[in-house]
This record gives sequence, C-alpha cells and structure tokens, in this order.
Amino acid sequence: MKIKHLFGLAVIAAMTASCSSNEDLGTAGPSTGTNETGVSYASFSINLPTTSGTRADANPEFDKGDANEYKVNDATLLIFKKVKATDKEGDYTFVESAELGSMAPWQKPNPDETGVTTHAKITAKLESVNKNENNFALVLLNNGTGTNVKVAMPLEGETFSAWNAKTTDNFAKPENGFYMANAPLFKDNNVTTLVAIDKAKIYPTEEQAAKSAATDVYVERGLAKVSLGTGTTTAKTVTGVTYKGDKVTINNWALDVTNTKTFPIHNVDGLSDDYTEIWSNTATASETNGATTQRFVDNNPGTNVKRVYWGKDPNYDNKDNDKTALNAEFNYVANANVKEDPAKPLYCLENTFNLANMKQGQTTRVVFKATYKPASLPDGETTFYKIGKNTAIWSKDNLETEIKAAVASVVSGAAGKTTVTLNAPKNDITAAGTHYITADNIIVKTSETETATIDKDQITAINTQLGLNEKKKVGISTYEGGESYYIARIKHFGDALTDWKSGTYGENNLEYLGRYGVLRNNWYVLTVQSVSGPGYPSVPDVKPNTPDDEDDKYINVSVKILDWAKRSQDVNL
Repeated sequence: MKIKHLFGLAVIAAMTASCSSNEDLGTAGPSTGTNETGVSYASFSINLPTTSGTRADANPEFDKGDANEYKVNDATLLIFKKVKATDKEGDYTFVESAELGSMAPWQKPNPDETGVTTHAKITAKLESVNKNENNFALVLLNNGTGTNVKVAMPLEGETFSAWNAKTTDNFAKPENGFYMANAPLFKDNNVTTLVAIDKAKIYPTEEQAAKSAATDVYVERGLAKVSLGTGTTTAKTVTGVTYKGDKVTINNWALDVTNTKTFPIHNVDGLSDDYTEIWSNTATASETNGATTQRFVDNNPGTNVKRVYWGKDPNYDNKDNDKTALNAEFNYVANANVKEDPAKPLYCLENTFNLANMKQGQTTRVVFKATYKPASLPDGETTFYKIGKNTAIWSKDNLETEIKAAVASVVSGAAGKTTVTLNAPKNDITAAGTHYITADNIIVKTSETETATIDKDQITAINTQLGLNEKKKVGISTYEGGESYYIARIKHFGDALTDWKSGTYGENNLEYLGRYGVLRNNWYVLTVQSVSGPGYPSVPDVKPNTPDDEDDKYINVSVKILDWAKRSQDVNL
C-alpha cells in the first residue's frame, strides 16, 4: 500500500467587505484628530490554497483539487488586537467582524505564488478599529451568514485562544462549501496564525484602501481529504504461497475512527511545550536515523509561504483510552457503513495525537470491503470459513466434517452419529463474523429415538479441539458471500520521514511524532498494490491500547506429519 499526502494548506487572500463609496465619516474617526477609532477601510488579498502532497520527502506536492473544494460562497473578516506588549497571539482580543460576500471574481494566482489555487482582493469597512493599535486579521470562508453559521463569532473582548478552544463539528461535512480559515505560517522560527495589519494600510476612505497595497491572508480548509489511488479497485490475484491463485476485488470503503469535534482554527498552542524543538526546522545528526524537525514545516525552497504540517485537535493528549470514553470522541463504523464509492474522495475532521496516544483506538483508518474468491472453493460456493488461527480455507462441507471430528473426540459414541447445523437459529455460523460452537449447532443421535445431551464442558472442549477460544476472540471466521474486510491506518508523515523498524515510540518525538494522523487541508491518497490473503470477516474492533505499529512477532508455521519409516525384514526360523 502506498500512501500519499496531498491536501495541503489552503491559501486565501483578498477579502474585504462591500460598502457604499460615498460613506460620510463624520467629524470623528481616522485622520480627524479627534478619535482614531471609527469607520475606516482596509484591503485584503485572500489566497485560496492548494492541497499538500506526497510526503515521501520533506517537500510535498501541491494540488488544487476539485472546483467544489475551493468554491467560495461567503467570507467573514474578524479583527483582533494586541493590547499589551507581552501578549502572545492567544491573548489578542476580538474587536469586530465584517461580512465580505463571495469576494468574486476570484482570479489566477501570481506565477510566483506556489501552493495558491486562486485569490481575490476586497476592501473591508471597519467600524471599531483604532488604526494606531496593533490589529490582526482572521478570515473565515464558507462559514455561512446570519444565524446559520458553522463557527460562532467571538464576543467583544474575547481572546483568540478562548474562542478557538470552543470545539465544534459543524463543518464535518462539506455542505455549502468547504469551511476555510487562516492557515498558520512559519517565519523566523515561530508560527503565527493571525495576520498583522500594517497601520499604514488602514485608510479613512474606501477609495484610498482600494487602490493601495493589500494585507495578504492565506487560508486552509478545515477538513482532511482521503482518496484511493489508481489501481486500488483492479481485481488482484494473490501470489503468495498460502493463498496463491485466489482473487480479490475491492468494492467499497469507509473512513473509521474519525474525530467527532475539532477546533475552529488550526491549533498549534502548546505543541512547543510538549516538544520544545518542534519548530526548530533543522536537520539532525545521523545517530537519529536521519530524523529531522524539518518535516513540521514546508521546506520547499520554491515556496514563499511556509506552511505548518502539524497541529492539535481537542483530544490530542487525551489520557483516557477506555473504549467507552473513546466512543464519545470518535466515530466507529460497522459492516453496513462500509459502502462508499471507491472513485469518490472522503473527508473528515483532523485527528492528531502525541506519542502517548498514537494508538489504534485513536488513529483514523480506512476500511476496505472486498470480494474474495478462494481458488480452492468448490464451484458455486461463495461463502468460506477459517478455523481459529489456521490459515486454511474451508468450504461448508469441510467445516462440518471438521466439527464432527471434534465432537467425536469429545463425546463418547458420537462418531458417525453427529449432525452439524451451521445455520442454527440461535447461533448462525453462516453469517458474517466470528463464531464459536454451541450446543445449538450439534445433534448427536445415540439411537433412532434418543439424542445425547451436550453439556457446557463438552462444548468448551469441542471449541478447544478446534483451536477456538472465545476469551481471546479466536473463533470460526465466516466470510459470507466472500465478503472480506481490510484496514489501513493513515500515516501522516509516513515511513520516509518517520521510519520505524521495531521497539516502542517512547518519548522520541524527533523520530516518531506525527507518524500517524490526519491534518486539516492535507490530502491522503492510499493505493492498494497487492493483497496477501483473506482479510477480516467483518470490520475488526480497534485495540485501544495497542500502538499503531504493533511489535508482535508472527511466523507462519506449516506442520507436516511424516509417514512412518517402515522397515521390513525377512526372518527365517
């Protein structure tokens, strides 16, 4: 399986609100000398993003995506201000907002703007901005207007961090346009999200602002994108020894373990507290296996804005890995949910985590549903079985024969007198999933009129004889109609940037942070190259406390019982 990351940052520029060209500023306001807070104007250039690409190296590819992924229906400008010199970005307080309309027409980006799909320029009317203060811009696209908004506006005086801490799921589905907002950018070994507005670019009239230099704002989409690469759904022939000649075709897919909520804006708060070197953007010594902090920032020399490739979601450092608790944080799919068209992309909220939480219960994964046709299966049959951890594929008749043999080894006098009912109403082993033998599946007729009673201990012994253990969830796997499920946990940085061989992650942020996860405005392309054998008979449960890279060692053992070494001799008496 080849995994590509392609949904990068959305870069948006040029937003400003419409207003009447003959606005009367009155006797107070900017440049009047009486009150610098009042009606004023500023121009903004909003740059819509491309998506970021293959993370096989430190320099992702960029792709503008489909037209619906960068269509703009509405834009909102938010103004924050820095009050104290010591204030950090999260301390900046909200001043006002302005509706900017659709900002049409959107135009092609400048030739030197790498990673920008389109941009627009607009002049916004500001009612309460003091041009002599330190003002900062935040732009929301496709947020909706009026009361039907995906993200509610901050309260006057509310800090940026307090507002952004209010989680939401209102843009989990890309309805009425993809929600977009400021992308955090890297400059001078620091990451900032709010865009400083030059005091000289705030004017008393709309005409002055319109003809003057604009404040550039770069935005990104609030969702991650996942799609399947070319060839994934092409029918494949298994080439391995065990299942050689079997056929498999991927028909449907779904995203699993997806976040139920997110932050309104790409959140980088506290990342440097957890890992002080995260933004150092430097290569490291060879003893670290080539690991580098440069993966967290766009290092393509051709880009004039450096995107940030990591962030925090609401459960980034969640310490509760109990399955019940995780159910409140993530969406999990069942068999019936794996029905999406492989030709269409899927979208989800970002899902990131620190090393302590890089576990299967929290990692977004792809579930594939395929049709599997064993070469050994009799003509006309589609359902097949596997028993315990045995790699063999069993037909219905062969499975029944094996169960009869297990019963005969446990129940005295059962040989030749056992009937096996796989589709017993109270325990239907022919249905997709994992099953265990119960008394409902077995009838031992000791005579024409009498039936043996199979007790609980005998049932346990029969299951044991077959290699089944319900406590360990090792049972008979039923692939109903040949339906087989496969999983692939989505890697963010992947093997090229976070190479893992064996062992544990420990606290080694340098080598492993961000290996798995999905980040907003990143596009992940998964290509299935080959299949080694049957998958799962149903969507497998996640293992909440198991690392994404399991370090268990498995071998495929073939045991062959040799014929007796028969030696004959003649004896003359």
